[in-house]
Amino acid sequence: MTNNKARKSINNLCFFRQKICNMNDSIQEEYELLLREEVSGKYVFPEQLFDELMSDRELHKLYIEKISKILNDLLKKEKTIYSLNIDYQELYYSETIAFLESFNYKEKLKIELTERIPLYRNNHYSEIVPREIIKSIKQMGYDIALDDFLLGVNSFRSLIDLHLYISRIKLSTLEFKNILESEQLSNYLLAIESIITSFDKEIVIEGVEEEALLKTFPQEWKQQSYYYSIPHQFY
Repeated sequence: MTNNKARKSINNLCFFRQKICNMNDSIQEEYELLLREEVSGKYVFPEQLFDELMSDRELHKLYIEKISKILNDLLKKEKTIYSLNIDYQELYYSETIAFLESFNYKEKLKIELTERIPLYRNNHYSEIVPREIIKSIKQMGYDIALDDFLLGVNSFRSLIDLHLYISRIKLSTLEFKNILESEQLSNYLLAIESIITSFDKEIVIEGVEEEALLKTFPQEWKQQSYYYSIPHQFY
């Protein structure tokens, strides 16, 4: 993708949203923000562009400027809580930290640390995740979640290293739902929960659409799936 094309793609970025359902609280609404690009009248995840944003600082700065404006405009008039995906790679870029520091509505924005392995990093070689940076983001006032737990960087080791700074663990079924029967999938998720329960974190399950399977989960688990909410264009 040429630089000019990438810049045009950044201008075409928008957010869809999908509800995160809390079965014990129907008053406080919460959504995950899903990045999309309009291409020929369709909205798709900009995978190629996102790869370039992670490796090209100038493009990433433009991206941060774009989403900063969107999020400040959005949360200024919203009481709803939103979750924003941030790659570990972005945590090594000063513009990301500057954006998070200056953002006006920290109490309405949760940070989801995605599982992607960073291309470049400047923390200690033996340190899997940038613990001090994440600690500083927590101290800014953000709630932080581990996205897609047990995939990519978001391992048990990362949970152990970051447990003081995160409040939520998200378990995705997308990697397993096509190879495991419903009962096996339920047993898998419950087994993980039994191991991580001592960390006392919120649990969000992503990608379960079967009503019978949903009924096997504890009521306190939050749900994010097409069964409850289809992603829709929002901003």
